[in-house]
Amino acid sequence: MKDFIDYLKWKPTWMGIVAFSIFFFLLGQAYVYPTLSFDFSVIYEWETWVKLISINLGMTILNYLWIGRFNKDKFQKKKPQHTEV
Repeated sequence: MKDFIDYLKWKPTWMGIVAFSIFFFLLGQAYVYPTLSFDFSVIYEWETWVKLISINLGMTILNYLWIGRFNKDKFQKKKPQHTEV
């Protein structure tokens, strides 16, 4: 559990969540194919937010299981090493 919390503190995790949310909202929910336009009234529908939260939650957990566990040392802050002369 501590590793997952460290993964959530990693900045690229949140950049990925925000980028996916924007593209999901614009291309997956607001884009209307037959008229080739955007309908931004979907922001007021609760189904849009439920889909977005559930997909983001699932993708965050899957990315942690698929990428995060194997790259723990890359997203942990390391203390600089002091060399003695």
